[in-house]
Amino acid sequence: MNWNNYISMLMVLCLGAGCNKPVKDAGAKLPVVSKYLIEADELRSIIDQDSLILLDLQRPEDFNKGHLPNAINLWRSALNNPSFKYDGMMPEREMLEAVLQNKGVSPDAFLVLYDNRGSCEATRLWWILKHYGYDRMAILNGGTQAWSQVDSLTSVTTVKPQGNFKFPEYAKAPTSDNILVTDLSKMIDQNQVVVLDTRSKEEYEGLTLKQGAQWAGRIPGSIHIDWMEAVDQSTYRFKEPTELQNIYNKMLNNDLLAVTYCHSGVRSTHTYFVLTELLGRKNVTNYDGSWVEWTNHFQQELVN
Repeated sequence: MNWNNYISMLMVLCLGAGCNKPVKDAGAKLPVVSKYLIEADELRSIIDQDSLILLDLQRPEDFNKGHLPNAINLWRSALNNPSFKYDGMMPEREMLEAVLQNKGVSPDAFLVLYDNRGSCEATRLWWILKHYGYDRMAILNGGTQAWSQVDSLTSVTTVKPQGNFKFPEYAKAPTSDNILVTDLSKMIDQNQVVVLDTRSKEEYEGLTLKQGAQWAGRIPGSIHIDWMEAVDQSTYRFKEPTELQNIYNKMLNNDLLAVTYCHSGVRSTHTYFVLTELLGRKNVTNYDGSWVEWTNHFQQELVN
């Protein structure tokens, strides 16, 4: 049985019964294909389920132009930790709980995350939720572009009552999917990591300086693979695993920890998703602070 069809069937049964077991539990012995992807036609067949909540990660102006039925807009600015002197750091656990409560999310909800950027924004929220122990979710493969092939987008806004979302109690301890700037710097000096820059070529080469960073450039020793390399530009869906292997495997040393980074830790989560979920790589972490934090933490230096 196709993995995505299997997940859809499981979601229907689980949502209909109101069960709380994570979707991932049922597929532990299946081949390495992401447990967190759903196709547009599969979503269409279950979209009326009461426990299903669609979180739209588009910019508000794009959301107003067109979104999935009953979707709730949640733009990146709501996923920022204001306790740092620079923007882009993921929110604390309690901060995100409050955000999701305001969006009408309950603890037993199954979340479908999507955007109009090749799932870049969706993987950011996926990574944060997973970091805090929540895995009842899936990413709509292809986002709004894929949905428009099976049904219509709408401009009608939905308002949900206040929810009571809480992260699982067992997930209070941070996981190993994020690396701190001081640890990354030490590991670079000791040649213990391969650092993967997922930004544009212009950013990597220091030709573009984006807001928040103190100077243009790249982390010393990093290699460049634009996150968009993993996206089919005609459909905005993830490329097939064989294509992804050709892109990434020749660039990465399997014996070293792979660290993904970008400007502010958004695009890097897309590559993190590709490496861990679509290619099954275990030795991967994301650098949430990314270039913004790096340039705020260190003085400007030459890169090799």
